[in-house]
Amino acid sequence: MKKVIFYFSGTGNSMRGAEVIAEELGDTEIISMRMDPHEVSAENAEVIGFVFPVYHWTMPAPAVQFVEQLKINPNAYIFVLAMPSFICGISCEKCAGLIEAKGGRIVYGNLVHCVANYATVYPPFPPPKLMVPRMERRLRQIAGDIAGRKERAYPKASRIVKARRDKAMTPYLDVQKYADYPFTVSERCVGCGLCARVCPCGNIELREGKPEFRHHCAQCMACVVNCPQRAIGYEVKDGNMHGLSLSNKKIPLVKLMGLPAKRKLYRNPYITAADLARERLTITKKGE
Repeated sequence: MKKVIFYFSGTGNSMRGAEVIAEELGDTEIISMRMDPHEVSAENAEVIGFVFPVYHWTMPAPAVQFVEQLKINPNAYIFVLAMPSFICGISCEKCAGLIEAKGGRIVYGNLVHCVANYATVYPPFPPPKLMVPRMERRLRQIAGDIAGRKERAYPKASRIVKARRDKAMTPYLDVQKYADYPFTVSERCVGCGLCARVCPCGNIELREGKPEFRHHCAQCMACVVNCPQRAIGYEVKDGNMHGLSLSNKKIPLVKLMGLPAKRKLYRNPYITAADLARERLTITKKGE
C-alpha cells in the first residue's frame, strides 16, 4: 500500500515540510492540493499526511475544499502538520473534523512555526537566516516521529483564541473575495506563465500573455515571490475596490497593504519555483 502526503503551499514552507517527512518515510508521493482530489484518491494508502499553512487561524479554505472531496482509507496512519507563522488556531481541529467525517482519525498531529511571509503587508520575519534552521531541525524531529508511527494528539486552540477568533478573523474572511483586486502587472512581465503554474488556488490565467486574477485568491503570495521578473505588484487605490474600501475601519491592516519595490521577498530556500509548479512528486528514499 502507498504512502502519500498532501500539501498546500505558496512560498514553499509546507512543501518543504512534506518533502522532509517523505524523505524519512521513503517511497512516498507528495501531492499539491491544487490537484483535483478525485484524481488522487488515498483509498489504498497506508500512510496519509496533510501539511498546510495557517490562514485566519485555521486551514486555508482551498485546503479545506480539497480534503472535503478527497477519498481516504479510514484505517490508515493519518497525520497532520500545521505550519503557522504564529497562531495555529483551530487549523488542526478543522482538519481532524474533516477526517472524522470520513470515518478516519488523526493519529499524529504537530506544528512548526515558520517565517511569516505576507509580502503585501510586511517583509519576512523572524529573519529567515535564524528561523529556517530552526524549522529544519523541528521538521526532522517530526519526520522521525511519523516514520516511527508514533501517536500524538494534534494541537488545539486555546480558549482565548477560540473566543476571539470569530470577532478578530471574520472581517478578513469577508473581504477575501476582494483581496486580489489590487494586484498589478508591470511592463516587466514576459508572459512566462509561472505565476499561474505555482498558484495553489488556480486563481491566475494568462490572457494575451498577461496574468489575470480570477477573484478566489488565498493571499498565499506564490505569484509575488516566484515571479522571475518581479513584475507582480500590489497597490490599493481609493475607490477602485468597494469591498476593501468598506473594510478599512474594520480591518486596519488594509491601510498597510502594498508592495514597495524594494521589499524583501521570501521563499523557502530549499524549494524552487519549479518545485512549486509541480503537482506531484515521488520521493523514493532519503536524499532523493
